[in-house]
Amino acid sequence: MVKKGYLSTYFHYLVHPFYTHELLLDGESDLRRMTVGESLGLSWIFVIINGVMRIILINFVIMIYLSLYHDSSSIFDVFDNSDRFLGFYFIILSTILDVIFYPLFMLFFIQFWEFVLKIFGGALKVENASDKAAEIMSVAMSSHILTIVPIFGGFAQKFASLILMFAGIKKQLNTSTPMALCILAFPIFIMLGIFCLIMLTYILSLQAV
Repeated sequence: MVKKGYLSTYFHYLVHPFYTHELLLDGESDLRRMTVGESLGLSWIFVIINGVMRIILINFVIMIYLSLYHDSSSIFDVFDNSDRFLGFYFIILSTILDVIFYPLFMLFFIQFWEFVLKIFGGALKVENASDKAAEIMSVAMSSHILTIVPIFGGFAQKFASLILMFAGIKKQLNTSTPMALCILAFPIFIMLGIFCLIMLTYILSLQAV
């Protein structure tokens, strides 16, 4: 059986998340089973495209600004200083750093979620929980296709990532909808717990004084 190409498989992951996991669990389809490394590499390409598009857009805005600035010396006199492009330079630098350090950040993100999913998978008596956790993350990274959408791409990517994670948890770990939502919200519970611990420590330190 001839497997689909990487790009078509990646697009299928995004458009049909629930059906994708059913096919991956079944194993008898032309859908390619991409590894986490392959998904990470492909998503990095879309992040690079997004970074290039952002830099081009920023340069376009600067060109418009300069055109308006030279056409009217009164309206933009207030901005006439050496720091007027500092914000633009900061955005360009942050974009470049986002692209460069994207793999490192995503590796940490993937390792964290695989750890969480393996814990819940073990608690739910799921077989091959480690492999299924990797497949959930591999499919979830297909949301980075949406980063190439101008302006709203970042928000759309994050929203789609949540849906893809939910679909993977529900299908791969065979959980109910409320349980899948609880697993998805687990990092929020962790942050709330850490915040409460910090606040409790702070209050106790005040009482000790």
